[in-house]
Amino acid sequence: MTQSPRPILLESPSGLTAAINANGSVRRIGYRDWVLNLFPGNELEGGPANLYLRRVPGGGFVPLLGPGSPSAFTVDDAGFVGRGEWQGLRFSVRLVLAAVPAWFWRVTLENTGPAAVTVDLIHAQDLALAPYGAIRMNEYYVSQYLDHAPLEHPQHGVVVATRQNQAVSGKTPWCVIGSLHRGVSFATDALQVTGLSGRETGIPAGITQGLPGQRLQHEHAMAAIQDAPLTLEPGAIAERGFFGWLEADHPAATSASDLGFVELALALPERSAPLPHLATPGSPPARSLFTTA
Repeated sequence: MTQSPRPILLESPSGLTAAINANGSVRRIGYRDWVLNLFPGNELEGGPANLYLRRVPGGGFVPLLGPGSPSAFTVDDAGFVGRGEWQGLRFSVRLVLAAVPAWFWRVTLENTGPAAVTVDLIHAQDLALAPYGAIRMNEYYVSQYLDHAPLEHPQHGVVVATRQNQAVSGKTPWCVIGSLHRGVSFATDALQVTGLSGRETGIPAGITQGLPGQRLQHEHAMAAIQDAPLTLEPGAIAERGFFGWLEADHPAATSASDLGFVELALALPERSAPLPHLATPGSPPARSLFTTA
């Protein structure tokens, strides 16, 4: 019997871990005795966490992670890497775990076509901030105890801070997720990202139409950030990306003072870690270089 590929486990000195499936989807991001994401990604469908590259306005989109991505995925000493091409755009995406409980999605884009193109990125991360056992017993229950607070950073735009109000071992986990460039809109629940029609069509309304920029406290917590659009001339290369920061215990409710954690995240050296080379012309569709057990 053929065995499924094992997820690759990335670890940082802080105790932050990321398990990545062979199809490039995020299986689990964990810290100490709790888990960041609400639903684990799998080898069949991937998972809710993803990055989407869009042509704007209305020019279509492509996921950069998981089975629907045109990426080839590898892991090196610096982290997890995906490389691919889509509609005249060459891209690379790297996940980097910092030495403290923070992480970065670093994206490089190159326009290989004959005309200028305007694009943007959307990052969606489902959230739990709870022990794995509690999540699997009732995802809705865990999600409903999360409080989401959009905050406006003067340089980097909107970020989404989320606090778990159901104590974990007497502590209240907290995180903030934002753009390395400038967030222009956001969502706080998967319903805003996928839309009801997404169940039938498989096309997420929030990705095709853009995020609503409104807080929704529903049953599938998700921090989604829409980055500002950029125009790439033929041959131009640009770097974009997203960050996340975790606090093991955040006793107070989220406030504007928590923008200080954004400053701490953006000052980390991993924000400027070397980026992977872009895909070479004719790169293969999504595949895995991971070994099987």
